[in-house]
Amino acid sequence: MARIAFAWELGGEYGHVMSCAGLAGGLDAHGHRIAFMFRELRQLAMIPEARAYDVFQAPRSMREGEGMELPAGYADIMLGCGFARPAEAAGMVGAWRSLFRRWQPDLVIADFAPTALLAARSLNLARVTYGNGFFLPPRTAPLPPFRFDAPVDLARLAQSEAAVLASANAALARFGAAPLARLADLFDGDDDFLCTFPELDHYGTRETSGYWGPRVRFDRGTEVTWPQGTGKRIFVYVKTNLPQLDALLDVLVRSPHRIVAYIPGLDAERRRRLADRRRIVVDRPVKLERFLRECDLLISHGGEISAGALTYGVPSLVFPTHYEQFATARRLEQLGAGGWLPPNAQHAQVAHAFTQVTTDPRYAANARTFAQRYPAFSPNEQRRRIVARIEALLRDRGAILPTTPTPTGKPR
Repeated sequence: MARIAFAWELGGEYGHVMSCAGLAGGLDAHGHRIAFMFRELRQLAMIPEARAYDVFQAPRSMREGEGMELPAGYADIMLGCGFARPAEAAGMVGAWRSLFRRWQPDLVIADFAPTALLAARSLNLARVTYGNGFFLPPRTAPLPPFRFDAPVDLARLAQSEAAVLASANAALARFGAAPLARLADLFDGDDDFLCTFPELDHYGTRETSGYWGPRVRFDRGTEVTWPQGTGKRIFVYVKTNLPQLDALLDVLVRSPHRIVAYIPGLDAERRRRLADRRRIVVDRPVKLERFLRECDLLISHGGEISAGALTYGVPSLVFPTHYEQFATARRLEQLGAGGWLPPNAQHAQVAHAFTQVTTDPRYAANARTFAQRYPAFSPNEQRRRIVARIEALLRDRGAILPTTPTPTGKPR
């Protein structure tokens, strides 16, 4: 069987880990050996099956984000993550090469991992991309901007792309690999697993039919039942660094609704303030597979959990903290299936938005309408199809030998 390395380089929190672990589980069940080369490792405590995998800390820039302007495109992100300096970019590519040469994967699955893609390219490794629309920009030259809330200086963005391309090519030259003709070539590989829906694509609908639906995994976590009583059932998943956390808690406490809240690291005082017979505060991620079927509203930072909730017909109230989440929030707003609040929103704005999404029936109706567009979507089936496609690629490269019948008729 094959050796398959998951490379996660940029972004944060549980979505990357849960998504990669779900796909890894399908590959592991087929006998493949798995390595996680991850930006963050602490979330693996929630994935007990990962104990059977090889785990490595992914390389990352020590100056990540320093002097970084508000990004308008993918090249801006890369500039803030090591590619502003050719020597640093080459060092990170070399670090990824060392990991790959040590573990010797037959395939690299890149989740928001541009430097890992460069390293895999320099070693001529099989590679696929795996992520939502924000992680996988359209293959145009130049790469398109993802900002749509303000005018974009295209000349400045072109300068960013030229600088990143120069750093990438300097790194490739250092290791004897051919240069990229354009930055979009960075994403060339054996396949793309673009895991979103066209309506939720951060760049808008692109010229492709390769949408796989959101990469969500709702079959892991703590089983929770909704509190008894009346009122809507609302699931809250936010972080304690949310600027409006106290305003949100105040709105929730005053509401007549039933609440289940997962707020990692919530202090004891706030926990006491929130919890009562109609409101449950949990300490671990919630198993959402059946839970969402009875949910009336998701309150979160956005991202892939919002896309997954939408497949259940659940609208969202989003507090985005970075641009990927903001773009998702805007797509939900355009669908009429969610509202959102900026980081500087005041208490009155939080209360107004909460009242709006809980009383206006159009949000829930639009979310249900969207879910009805994709009645056959199944995360389990999505993973099964991706595993089948990956195995076909590996067979084509000779990394998986075809099974042959034995005298007993069983494959060997």
